[in-house]
Amino acid sequence: MYGATYLLLVIYLNMPKSIVSVAKRDRDLTNDYKISMVSSEEHPGSPALFAHAESPVWDPHSQSLFFVDALDQNVHRLDYVSGKIHSKHIGKRLDLHLNYMLLIYFTFRRLTLPKSYGQVNVVSLVAGTSRLLVAVRAALYLLDWGVNGDAALRLLTSLDEGLPDNVINEGKPDAEGRFWVGTKGPQSGDDVVPDKATLYSLDQSSLTHPAVQMKPITISNGIAWSPNNSVMYYIDSPTQKIEAFDYDLLRGEISDRRTIIDISEYGYEEAIPDGMVIDAQGHLWVALMFGGTILHVDPDKRSIVYAYKLPVTRTTSVCWGGPNLDELFVTTSRERLNPKDEPLGGAIFTIRNTGHRGLPPYEFRLDNADTY
Repeated sequence: MYGATYLLLVIYLNMPKSIVSVAKRDRDLTNDYKISMVSSEEHPGSPALFAHAESPVWDPHSQSLFFVDALDQNVHRLDYVSGKIHSKHIGKRLDLHLNYMLLIYFTFRRLTLPKSYGQVNVVSLVAGTSRLLVAVRAALYLLDWGVNGDAALRLLTSLDEGLPDNVINEGKPDAEGRFWVGTKGPQSGDDVVPDKATLYSLDQSSLTHPAVQMKPITISNGIAWSPNNSVMYYIDSPTQKIEAFDYDLLRGEISDRRTIIDISEYGYEEAIPDGMVIDAQGHLWVALMFGGTILHVDPDKRSIVYAYKLPVTRTTSVCWGGPNLDELFVTTSRERLNPKDEPLGGAIFTIRNTGHRGLPPYEFRLDNADTY
């Protein structure tokens, strides 16, 4: 059952459900779906807002939703029962002007500047431990939630060496506990330099030499596997495509690349696919950045089943959660937005009554995670 603060904000969408011309009504949707937002503890009755929320993952052990605020360098945990949000800050975020002024001040006073690690773009569960796997800029760390300061982080590996402006943008474990992780090229505003990034995989025996799975790419995003692990789905956002590969789970190898959906062919010329999750039926749920929409996709039929429109434009990612894994959590961003134009940008939404449910998330395997 939801905590009191969690239920404060609910939107019932009575708008027509055919959001795009190709979308057809799902036979499982016998009732109107319902959308709610995570409430702010500081301002009850208002949504909790984040600069750029990303990488949601449900933890069945603690009945919590983990996610990151990439720009404010925070990892958050939403307790499902109480509705309370617990936060872990990594480093400092300072704007350029403040950096310059503080540099003068700290140099004059012979003090040490607070450490700034950079964007925190990914959080993932680790098997058999309370430690988390986090991506900070272009490096992967173990994060110990209960430890303060730099000691909370344990460096595992760094990627895209020699490309200092690249960052890790997406990552998920597969059923064998490998971690699939993709980078993003240098970014200015909403524009990213093309073909500068790479998709990797690594396991506990290859931390220092991750396997290159695909390059070049531009913005590595959504990663998901079919319920029987025979197919891997992947998104390189600027292509506007959701793609599939045959997946060899034992070897951790992909082959036979093909397109499932090109969203530009369905009226989403200005949007790009971002985060993605799969449900128990093998259907994909995809967040459209700049489109404010969650697409429900049948990959076997290569068709859009349904489109859920949210009152924001920058939808970043999705995951299934809740005790029955039947609630779809949606992260959003308010980066470079005017709050007056889009007051709900940066909120965390849930979509319920979809008639679908997810699968428990896979966890990264590192046998010595507690002592690393």
